[in-house]
Amino acid sequence: MKQILKALIDEKIINFQALVLKYYTKLKMSEKEAIALIKLQALIEENEQIIKPARFSKWMHLSEKETENLLNGLIEKGYLDIVLVTQDDGKETEAFNIDYFITKIVKILEKETKQFNQDIHYQYVSFLEESLQKPLNPLEVEIVSKWIHEDEYPLELVREATLESLKKNKPSIRLIDQLLLNEVEEIKIKPSRKKDVLKDFHSLWDE
Repeated sequence: MKQILKALIDEKIINFQALVLKYYTKLKMSEKEAIALIKLQALIEENEQIIKPARFSKWMHLSEKETENLLNGLIEKGYLDIVLVTQDDGKETEAFNIDYFITKIVKILEKETKQFNQDIHYQYVSFLEESLQKPLNPLEVEIVSKWIHEDEYPLELVREATLESLKKNKPSIRLIDQLLLNEVEEIKIKPSRKKDVLKDFHSLWDE
């Protein structure tokens, strides 16, 4: 996931600045540290491998000493890494990266995704248990998980199918599953009918 996120940032599909501004407080970073990261990313986008203190100080509106302390703080926290790289001519030069920030963001996103999935799963299961007036067994919970993650049935659709099942003699998860499948099959058929009508309309127009 880290490489994917990094590629999306490099291709400017995801805005690095917006990412920093959204998550820097969760990472317990100061505003100055967040701005410094944004400026460092700007240097990377300019293919600059070396941080020039005078230029960076002007960017940050800080003295060179304050800027040095700020960058050292980022290094201590791991957000700024300065390494030696070998160039094509064999000479070594300093280069920096801020990949650790991406690593931390990935961990936050994974945690948020896990929490979101748990919350969504709870909503489905609690509604079904309340409607059917019984706790779901492990197999039924697995079926519900399939609805969420594989079939991607929205909760509203599950609600409708559940209410329909309650009109039957023996409502169950299996019955709801079948009702959902039938509903989805009907939805799949409808667009093709619309296309045929549209095709007929155009043929009449051409005549």
